[in-house]
Amino acid sequence: MIRIGICDDEKKYREIAGELLRQYFTGKRIDYKQIEYQSAISFMEQKDRIDILILDIEMEGLSGIQLKDWLSQEESEIRVLFVTSHVEGMPEAFGKNVYGFLKKPLRKAEFEKYMDRIIGDIEDNQIIMIKSINKKLLVKISSIYYFESDCKYSRMVSCDGENFCDEGLIQLEEKLSTQNFFRCHKSFLVNLRNICDISDNIRMLNGDVIPVSRRKAKRLEEAYRDYVIRKSR
Repeated sequence: MIRIGICDDEKKYREIAGELLRQYFTGKRIDYKQIEYQSAISFMEQKDRIDILILDIEMEGLSGIQLKDWLSQEESEIRVLFVTSHVEGMPEAFGKNVYGFLKKPLRKAEFEKYMDRIIGDIEDNQIIMIKSINKKLLVKISSIYYFESDCKYSRMVSCDGENFCDEGLIQLEEKLSTQNFFRCHKSFLVNLRNICDISDNIRMLNGDVIPVSRRKAKRLEEAYRDYVIRKSR
């Protein structure tokens, strides 16, 4: 689930941003949670775990730029998208994890362009912990090609090679249910983002060929089509 904060001292603009978020995430079929803040101070006091912050620059009290500077001092990884009524002073608005700015009134096409960039970055950089032999591995999800069943355990194949995993495919399928993975065969769980071609089998970007069970073939095509459509919007 993506957690998004809207920090703006004008209720009207919080509502506009909220409606754009609703349309965007409904269209992408991505789960999200929206939290609103009336000021920079209220955001700082709440200490919510946020992935994305839609942040007004001109607010009473602390400005959006001052809040951005505070986030930098806190070494926060929150991704910031500024909104503003004025374009003056924009150089001050950029910095670590700042993706750009939108001018009020917000326009849907421009809003969705920036959201696509941010969501793509989040998906490409998400990390999963894999339990291996006497150790735990932190692996970037986008680097994983597939998991192959190994009795009640599994083998993970990624950009970094192969690793034993002491979780079975049922557990991994549940853990990765929202991360664009598909159980194409009783022995394989594949990462849709790293598929090169689908025919009778699946060819992954690393060249490996993965079997597809007959009863899963149609669902695989539908899942992959939906993934491609979501990424292309």
